[in-house]
Amino acid sequence: MKKEIIISGVGGQGLILCGTLLGEAAVIHDKKYATLSSEYGVETRGTFAKSDVIISDREIYFPDATQPNLVVCLAQAAYARYSGAVPKGTLLLYNADEITGDPARAGCEWGLSLTSMARAQGAAATINIITLGIIAGMTDTVTLAGAKDAVEEFFSPKGQKIVQMNLGALELGYQTGMQLRRAASA
Repeated sequence: MKKEIIISGVGGQGLILCGTLLGEAAVIHDKKYATLSSEYGVETRGTFAKSDVIISDREIYFPDATQPNLVVCLAQAAYARYSGAVPKGTLLLYNADEITGDPARAGCEWGLSLTSMARAQGAAATINIITLGIIAGMTDTVTLAGAKDAVEEFFSPKGQKIVQMNLGALELGYQTGMQLRRAASA
């Protein structure tokens, strides 16, 4: 099993944290191999950013995603870079609250109202944790328990209220990811 995932958007959306938590869940909690490579501008917010995460049950020799199984776009800049440019068989998920998808690509690109989901969880900033849950549910790269452990460890210094909000966001994303996986296999 080897899965390549690209999480893309703009600086300030928590993409690097999402990739880091995904990799930590895989390596520390689920005992798999993982790599993370990131790209971002010198500005802290607003410019293109991405995380490439590769998870495998074997050693990984190249850290960049060259044949992604899944690409997630959280901002228009990311969508402009990847829409129509991903390999055949790659699913592209995009934030339909921020991005207008191309109807001609509806079969291989799916829009989700991720910003709305995050706001319903209590904070728009949880979009990255919802994304983590979606990836876990869709790709089976990490277990829900492993992702929960990674999220709890990261957020525990910020207090139980923040931990619980992010665990709720993770669970919502995971359930959404499971539904998407069932829809893709139907």
